[in-house]
Amino acid sequence: MPRSGFLSALNYRQYRLLFGGQLLSSFGDWIDFVALISLVAYQWEAGAGGLAVVSAAAAVPWMLVAPFAGVWADRLPQKQVMIGCDLARAALVLGYLLAPNLPVLVVLVVAKVAVSTLFVPAQQSTVTLVVPKSALLAANSLSGFVTQVCKIAGPALGGVLLAVTSPQGAFVVDAATFLLSALILSRLRLPARPPRRAEAAAGDVTGDPDADAGSGPAGRTGFRHELREGIAFVLGNRVLLIAIGSLSATIFLVLAFDTLSPLVLVQLGISESLYGPAIAAVAAGAVAGTVLVGQWGQRWNAFTLLATSQAATGVLIALIGAAVLTGFRMAPPLWLPVAVGIGLCSTGILVVFLYLVQRATPQELMGRVSTVVNIVPTVLQISAPLVGAVLAVWIGLGWVLAGAGTGLAVLGGVFLRLRPADVDGPADDPADGPGGGADGAGQAPAEGTAGVPEAADASGPADAPGPDGPPEAAGAAAERTAPPESGRDPAGTPERPALAGSADDARPGRPVGPGRQYGSRKKVDMANESVEALAANGHSFEGASEEQLAVIANLSPEEVEVINSIKSRLDGEVAAHSVAPPSDTVGGLVW
Repeated sequence: MPRSGFLSALNYRQYRLLFGGQLLSSFGDWIDFVALISLVAYQWEAGAGGLAVVSAAAAVPWMLVAPFAGVWADRLPQKQVMIGCDLARAALVLGYLLAPNLPVLVVLVVAKVAVSTLFVPAQQSTVTLVVPKSALLAANSLSGFVTQVCKIAGPALGGVLLAVTSPQGAFVVDAATFLLSALILSRLRLPARPPRRAEAAAGDVTGDPDADAGSGPAGRTGFRHELREGIAFVLGNRVLLIAIGSLSATIFLVLAFDTLSPLVLVQLGISESLYGPAIAAVAAGAVAGTVLVGQWGQRWNAFTLLATSQAATGVLIALIGAAVLTGFRMAPPLWLPVAVGIGLCSTGILVVFLYLVQRATPQELMGRVSTVVNIVPTVLQISAPLVGAVLAVWIGLGWVLAGAGTGLAVLGGVFLRLRPADVDGPADDPADGPGGGADGAGQAPAEGTAGVPEAADASGPADAPGPDGPPEAAGAAAERTAPPESGRDPAGTPERPALAGSADDARPGRPVGPGRQYGSRKKVDMANESVEALAANGHSFEGASEEQLAVIANLSPEEVEVINSIKSRLDGEVAAHSVAPPSDTVGGLVW
């Protein structure tokens, strides 16, 4: 039975495999964290300095290595990258067993985290390959759910392992989780990446324009060029800039609050025995938030959800600051809903941030963009505790909380006003198409077929009207999907739809075919996404009638995937038994 809402991404077999690998790796990371702390602080008695060095070793690669790792994530096949990273991390964790002292351990920790900076963008890129846009929010909610659950259960499991064995035993279990993850990921069957268009947009096409992005064209353009390309895309994309600003402000202010939370409890007259329940309440709110966003977030505009969550988090923190300043007191259990609310609202920001990055970024840039957008939040994550402590000493705890909360709420309102018109949010992706709906569940996916629903009818929409004209001439599909030799207008043309996330991608009334306009922004989005997804796979729309384009506009994302899956299989069969290029043979399959 197809899953809906929060669990809808699990309808897709390839995502289930990816999800299973993430679950194991996340548990392993927290087991590793607890074991490292135990080894450094208790066995080696390295003190606060040793713990600080280990913490820095785990953070620095995300600032210095991640942007370069993103380039390799876009160059190399995702499946092989993820499996290789899991195997490398298993070997490095086993290396902890042989570390004779802190310096050697720190080198191994840096190496392991550096490998993770390659794994994460490859994983993010894979999500956008195996999950349709209608289920992306649910997929990110599930990912956030795993992260929060592992934060709670992982340290507890690590503590049990330490009690039963030792830090060395916990390291062995951590290595085993990476090996199991690699085994699961080895069963992935990923669709081919779409042709790289970023080079064409930059006017730098030096090789075969139809070559797969993961097979080597990146090497022909130069490493520095590709790195600059990812950075330039982020700096030139309003969606990403607003998302980065929102996440960065939230991380900085919330982490500054977290650092001061023990002092906050004292100021509110709450005993130290309730510190643990307060932290658990925040975590419970975060877990609940991932479920709520995954289940019902598709009904909201993405930027409205992001800004509202940010403003609500700020209001709650400001209320605590006001209570500290005025000396307000109430029964300690009554503060627990406030802690739950902070966890719940902040999760809405984290989940929607990932969703916006995936929606606004072309597949061929996903690795670079996903690492670049996290640089600023990572720097602020490291600096927030120190800055918060300094401000608390300088101006007082209550003013820090009241100011931080008010600032966060105001920023939420500002970001709501700055909401771009070219991203309509989760509800606007599947809502108008057949098989869509508010929960974005779609249909269940077929076993062994990446991103194709299990129960989908391979023949496509049953009630779709037949074409009025013949398939177009041989070779036209290849011509239509090849990148232009010079820069491309981001608004596109009726024959070349705009890239996802471009300024004109969702402009009401924009033409989607010769002489055809749709007044509904949702309909325009559906039409452009359907045409773009089919064109990227070799289908052509030159000379298409209005009626044919109307049929394409009404296809759901799942139906588009079925059509593309059929064509990909036919292309493979034709290529195996014919000397003619596949695009010349079955380029008009869509009609």
